[in-house]
Amino acid sequence: MPKVTTTTSFSEDDQLTHVTLNSLFTNSAFHSSAVDDTTLELSSGAIRLKAAGGGNGIATSHINDDAIVVAKIADDAVETDQIKDSNVTLAKMAVESVDSDQYVDGSIDEEHLSNDVITGQTALTAVPSLTDVMLFSDADDSGNLKKLDFMQYLPLPRAYGIIKMDGSAGTADALGLYGCTCTAYSGETYTFDLTTDMSSANYPVIAQDHDTSDYDDEADSVAVEIVDAGQFKIHAPVLTSPRHVSFVVFGTLST
Repeated sequence: MPKVTTTTSFSEDDQLTHVTLNSLFTNSAFHSSAVDDTTLELSSGAIRLKAAGGGNGIATSHINDDAIVVAKIADDAVETDQIKDSNVTLAKMAVESVDSDQYVDGSIDEEHLSNDVITGQTALTAVPSLTDVMLFSDADDSGNLKKLDFMQYLPLPRAYGIIKMDGSAGTADALGLYGCTCTAYSGETYTFDLTTDMSSANYPVIAQDHDTSDYDDEADSVAVEIVDAGQFKIHAPVLTSPRHVSFVVFGTLST
């Protein structure tokens, strides 16, 4: 079956001239058998790809599987609409690729927290510093999370230590100090400077004498003198070993 048709015909002994040749090409057209009408079709005498759905363009049937390679996709050409719902899977995400900016505020619920979110952390092996904070739920504010400078507000010892009474007392006999320094000794008086001032001079210092063997209730008493928010004194008699004076300081630290 011919693939080209023409209205120009020749008879035996007809002369071939430029006029007849021009007429031959001018009056020729592709025959319907020149296309399969599946992948190719005729349109106003021209051959084109079979239009998809009656329109112009390349249909899916014209493209082989895996035929479109990355080099044929323009940069930034794939938009959100081209990504099928639920098609971004874990396998398509790089490790540690989701940053905190991608989380919706308040979207991380308790069910997404690992059981070792606390126990898996490095243990604190030293005395907490004044700037250490803890996280808690504020029941008075709809359970909103708040931070707490617990070393400032919780009723924890702010300072403590032991005065060793060995018969010749001095600043070197103030042992095991935390949160304060023994800065002076005179007669029976020990002076201590706090590492961090208290919020006011109204803070308690509890001091008592003790013995490693027995207790002498006839021994001279121990007295405390609050000098100011950063200093206190302990008045203790010089006793013989193994008698000691222990003390602890409570109260709210200054901010």
